[in-house]
Amino acid sequence: MRTPPPPSDITAFFPALRGHERTTTMLHPTPGDPGVWDSSIGGPLLWPAGEPWPCHPYGCRTDRAPQTEPLPLIAVAQLWVRDLPDLPHPPGADLLQVLWVPDDSVDCLYGSRQGDPVDECFQVRWRTAADVTDPLPNPPRPGPGDGILLEEEYLPVPCTLHPERVGEYPPAWVLGKEFYDHVAEQDERLGTWYLGVRSYADGCKVGGWPADSNIGGPYDGWFTCDCGTPLEALLTIASMEVRHTPDTAPSSYRVPAEEPAGKALTEPTGLAVGDHTYLQVFYCPASWDHPIRRRPM
Repeated sequence: MRTPPPPSDITAFFPALRGHERTTTMLHPTPGDPGVWDSSIGGPLLWPAGEPWPCHPYGCRTDRAPQTEPLPLIAVAQLWVRDLPDLPHPPGADLLQVLWVPDDSVDCLYGSRQGDPVDECFQVRWRTAADVTDPLPNPPRPGPGDGILLEEEYLPVPCTLHPERVGEYPPAWVLGKEFYDHVAEQDERLGTWYLGVRSYADGCKVGGWPADSNIGGPYDGWFTCDCGTPLEALLTIASMEVRHTPDTAPSSYRVPAEEPAGKALTEPTGLAVGDHTYLQVFYCPASWDHPIRRRPM
């Protein structure tokens, strides 16, 4: 994949952004047939045969009858450090696995803070691949016809990944309300589109800046671990890979140049999380023993 560069240097309009650029790795998921040895979204996990598969006892939906049988968590993502050298990871681990309950409990904040109940709706597993000597041959993957309570928008289409490192700048709120208000005024006057599409990279990605202020901000303390350390973005699972069509000039630099337009580009994973926006995973850089947190938009 090759993402064209921005059409102009945004720091020429907003010099305060200088020094705040980060590199993120866009995943560019593409529907395919990934295996357990591949990085993927929605593909099978390299899972030890002797390790129980995580299940949720009943699901979190409150507007319907409770689940009568344990609901297997769904494999959402598997990321190898060898494919994503910028992926933050604990020492010795080379494989990140993400699972969740395939219903709209994914979009609630149950268990998102330290001291809350265990987050049974969402799990992150770190592995050392060499330790998996007897992989599970057929990881559970319930489907719509299995008679259990699930929703298709939380069942990802199996996708291979095409990582690409790109630079991005923070959402305007990161630099404070005064800067945010200045950007909003300049966007209107100059047509710079920073608040809309010119800051953080859109789509599934690792690292980099989190998405925009709809998920919170520095004003509510959400991005701080209970130890006092600011949280960092680990993984973003996006419902859509681009927010605008390729013929929309301000966002065209975020669309891989060789890719055709259409749903296969904009919604390859088939997911609709966070009100059809994002689910973001954060970690504490002070210690991998501190809780991983998730936040839907």
